[in-house]
Amino acid sequence: MWRSYKAETPDFSDETQEVDLNVHGSDGSDSEQEERKSRSASVTSASSVPEAPVTLRVPTTKSNATSPTPSTGSNNFFIAGMFDGKERSNREAPPMPSTEGVEYPRAASWAAGNCTNVLNDDKGKQLFRVFLFQSLAEENLGFLEAMERLKKMKNGDEKVQFAKDTLNTYQGSINLSSGSMKALRNAINTETLDPEEMGPAIKEVKRLLENDQFPRFRRSELYLQYLEELLPRSYAEKWAQSFEGLLNNHVGRHHFRLFLRSIHAEENLRFWEAVVEFRSTRHKASAMNNLGRVILNTYLAEGTANEVFLPFGVRQVIERRIQDNNIDITLFDEAIKHVEQVLRNDPYVRFLQSAQYNTLLGKLNY
Repeated sequence: MWRSYKAETPDFSDETQEVDLNVHGSDGSDSEQEERKSRSASVTSASSVPEAPVTLRVPTTKSNATSPTPSTGSNNFFIAGMFDGKERSNREAPPMPSTEGVEYPRAASWAAGNCTNVLNDDKGKQLFRVFLFQSLAEENLGFLEAMERLKKMKNGDEKVQFAKDTLNTYQGSINLSSGSMKALRNAINTETLDPEEMGPAIKEVKRLLENDQFPRFRRSELYLQYLEELLPRSYAEKWAQSFEGLLNNHVGRHHFRLFLRSIHAEENLRFWEAVVEFRSTRHKASAMNNLGRVILNTYLAEGTANEVFLPFGVRQVIERRIQDNNIDITLFDEAIKHVEQVLRNDPYVRFLQSAQYNTLLGKLNY
């Protein structure tokens, strides 16, 4: 049975992770149209916080070409007219992947690294598809799958018709720059199907999945539920001997966060996660500079709602380095040492004695 979560959390089992700097996620009260607008806002955005795709079963065209049909595991779904009011209300959800044959390390690896990890695993990809369906963003994965299928087609006439069907299906829903959309339409409408003209559109959609929707997936309730179903009790028991093991486990950190929220100390863990994300941008100077300033303003500025309290002088050194543009991977080292010690000294001990932890242990199998 699936268990309910009320918070989201990223996995930082390796350092290439995205992080949500907000203490609380969206409450889901926006309309579907507003959700789609915010979630598909820009293919150049770094990371946001949305959720998932839409697939519906509709009659295929009478053309000799096969309509764009992304794989969904045991079933096939033709994505079309998904933003039409009638179709939206009748859309059929893709099936959830089972946990049969999947061990915890395999599922945990889907959140490590980049989007390729989850897309290269059949069950991981299916779970991602379900997430995209729920977030009204399934058109991006569907478009990429259609483009991959197009590359493999041999028959010229069938290939051209399939390309036109793909364009008709997705041109109103995928978020592309005007230049990329123009090049895509030109390649398809002139029937040249030039890969160089279609390439920019494919890259932009991949970037949107990577930078926006994949980070949201690995923080999502859906993914956390799936992971908890697989988590062996022995993993959770080891958290009592290893504070680092707790922080480095996706499910463990989620439950620790819920406990911290109950004692009004969640901002310390959020800050820790943000610094892990900051360190993962070490090869991207611009991203590191921007994230460093965001962390300062979100957690270290005096009077902010999520202020993390540091020893005298630590915040001032960070501020000075940012003002002097002296930003590197060591920027928050002293601050994070202090926060880890604060979390370890009292909240961690109390968490191990809490109902939050013991209730979780009672749910897990050996």
